[in-house]
Amino acid sequence: MKKRSLVLLPLAAALALSGCSGSDSTAENSASASQQSEQSSPEQSAPAQSADASAALTSEQASAVVKKLAGDSKDAMVMDGDTLAASIPQAQKLIDQMEIKPEKCAEFVSQQNIGDLSGIHMAVAVVPGSNPMESTSYSVAGYDDASKLNKAKELATAKDLQGCDKFTMTIGGQEVEAAAKFVDATSDADVTYVTSSNVKMGGQEVPGGTYQMQGIVGPNVIGISVSGDSSKSQDEVVKEMTTEMNKAVAEVKAQSK
Repeated sequence: MKKRSLVLLPLAAALALSGCSGSDSTAENSASASQQSEQSSPEQSAPAQSADASAALTSEQASAVVKKLAGDSKDAMVMDGDTLAASIPQAQKLIDQMEIKPEKCAEFVSQQNIGDLSGIHMAVAVVPGSNPMESTSYSVAGYDDASKLNKAKELATAKDLQGCDKFTMTIGGQEVEAAAKFVDATSDADVTYVTSSNVKMGGQEVPGGTYQMQGIVGPNVIGISVSGDSSKSQDEVVKEMTTEMNKAVAEVKAQSK
């Protein structure tokens, strides 16, 4: 079983426990990577839209961007919106099967379920690392749905884990301890935020943890996730992710013109 954590919060650890392998596991986690853009915080105002990226990317354009970011890796897996949408019901089923404590965090996790990708043109590329726990993913989503885009912007400005920076999830009889925090970072995107998350399975910490960087460029949302690389410090990982984000921003702006 290949376990990869590719999401904002340690929810990926619970998905990994499902026993899925290869493309199924990756597709579910990558679909979940888009889910964090669906939470909202009405107290925050949305940032201004970039003048250099005024158009939402099409599915074809989003796919072109993630393929370029994935480079020439022969093992890279690219998934379009249809593939991601098909994985949502199974991802929701896994969420429904979880026992989450404290109970208030069950609602928080459920909020991450995007439900559908209507009005969103999305593509994801996943590049495996040197071991089953290590991977890098790139996601690009063009938002035609203004309400969903506003929710993504609200989350980016709020940076609110709703008191669920630490919680436990149990699925299939296995308990996962999860912890997440925000990390300071800036990039060429209109808005940038980064989270660091770690999980423990059976009392043992999963090496490397997961870093998730999100960037908003006009009506487009970029996500970069790095998991399982324990050889680098947080500063090194975030610096490399920022470089990748800046490349992604340039590609999105070029495609949206």
